[in-house]
Amino acid sequence: MAGQAQAQAAVASDLWRVAQGTLITPAALSDDGAAALWTPVLVLADSQRLRVGIEALHAPSEIGVTGGVLSLTARAPGIGIINLTYGRLGLSGVGFTETSPELAGPAIAIYNQVTSLGISRRLARQVTGGLAVRYIDGRLASASRSQLGLDVGARFESAHVRIGFATRFFDPTFGASRDAATYNAGAEYRTGSIDAWGAPATLALRYGVTGAPDDGVAHLLSAGVALGPTLSLDVGAAREVTASDAVWRSLLGIGIGAGRYVVRIG
Repeated sequence: MAGQAQAQAAVASDLWRVAQGTLITPAALSDDGAAALWTPVLVLADSQRLRVGIEALHAPSEIGVTGGVLSLTARAPGIGIINLTYGRLGLSGVGFTETSPELAGPAIAIYNQVTSLGISRRLARQVTGGLAVRYIDGRLASASRSQLGLDVGARFESAHVRIGFATRFFDPTFGASRDAATYNAGAEYRTGSIDAWGAPATLALRYGVTGAPDDGVAHLLSAGVALGPTLSLDVGAAREVTASDAVWRSLLGIGIGAGRYVVRIG
């Protein structure tokens, strides 16, 4: 039974790869409201004291993964930037069948949830580091397992270039739960202000890579244009590799800003 629970926990944590598949910015460079789930390195603008992020995920019925993330990020003078995050993903409508496709009995519980507390701070003029302690809890039918993770990350930022590295669900004991970990790196080049259709804009080119134990390496290529703080458009392509297949997917993201609020759809 212990061996079975160990294997099922890895399956439950894999649900978060579906959520990562919606990212059009490399995970190590994420800087939206729910970015703390992907990297412990968070940066707030000088004028920001508090940021609230809410993210919802709904995959097509053939995948069936739904859930969301809630994140609170605040500036703590003399300490750095503190973050508290909770996220949960699950599969619904899965169960045993008999002679018809209808479920025979109650649905099987399949979910993974993460609670995270993190801190990031400036280490040098252009380098920010971060650390996050995560509690991960997964269930698949009668098998369940929880674990602690300790994620680290660093990011370099200049006027036009960003480079980042971050772990996710890293197990510092190097025990069986290491199978849940992924390792992410990314780079971005952003132009200065240019004229686009009579409005000031910036262009960005990005590349990200994600690796996992006993799994392939995923790649992300994307480009975006931002028309000030009110509108952004991103397109990209991602190559995902599993033990038996490799798939290219197209990506599209739209961001709309209104005052202090930003809504992004991917």
